[in-house]
Amino acid sequence: MFHLVLQLGNDPLGRLTKQVHAPFGNWINMQRKGLGTILSDRPKSILVHSETHGMELIRYVHNNPVRAGVSARASESGWSSHRAYLGLEPSPPWLVTEAVLGPDETAHESIRQELARFVDEGRGEELRPEFSGEVSRSLMRRMRKLMGGDIELSYPVLGPDEFVISALKEQVRRHRERNGFAREIGVDDVKRAVFEALGLDPKLARMRIKSSDVSRGRALAAWLWVEWLGRPQVMAAESLGVRPNTVSGMLSQLRRDGVEKKEQRLLKKIFKSLTEGEGEKSPPRETGTDALEPRVLVLKRQR
Repeated sequence: MFHLVLQLGNDPLGRLTKQVHAPFGNWINMQRKGLGTILSDRPKSILVHSETHGMELIRYVHNNPVRAGVSARASESGWSSHRAYLGLEPSPPWLVTEAVLGPDETAHESIRQELARFVDEGRGEELRPEFSGEVSRSLMRRMRKLMGGDIELSYPVLGPDEFVISALKEQVRRHRERNGFAREIGVDDVKRAVFEALGLDPKLARMRIKSSDVSRGRALAAWLWVEWLGRPQVMAAESLGVRPNTVSGMLSQLRRDGVEKKEQRLLKKIFKSLTEGEGEKSPPRETGTDALEPRVLVLKRQR
């Protein structure tokens, strides 16, 4: 198990964890000559307001080796990045210490001394449920009071009231976008629509044929299913008759190379036809700016 303190960006957390977990899982399978998923559970996550909880969270993570009994102080352990922050060992290229130490290198030494004292003061801190990805009853009560409804959280959101409300409303908006389509969309619907738009027989998707057109059709279908609709890669793999890591490779290449403009236009047209459907039912409408529909909503971590 490892813990990361990350600054929120545009990429979903799942993309990072796949980049970390997939190579390790493939290596384990190669060593053991096995198949299948090695790390099955989703990562636990929390969302914190950096100004009020950022340093507190860093102290908690840096003291993980102390709580585990591995070392007496965080500065004595090589199982965290704390020594790199303090300048006691080289900083790895992926570690952005400037987020804590600041851009002015002349002030780093004094900041490191303050950081060392701050983290050392928390070495006796016990396990904190919210910092471990658990939602306590007190936190749940606060969320329900702030949102004025029966909210169920799958991960903690910590910070001032306005930060929490803004974060949860954004999740409500995303929930409505994902679930407000006129009809349920299946992965086979996406595959069929993409292949037919490309002038291909959808049955070709599952056939073992070496065709650049078919390969592109598979990649675009997976892209629309995963990136536009936010659905699981494994379902795309099953529909296309390929392995999940093949779908992951397709998506990685599209992220790297981009989708051509004519393909973008094609995908937009397909997406519109799929999400609008035949008008069986209309998407839910808000009754006010603060309306929460449905009243019981599980705000799950983003993919």
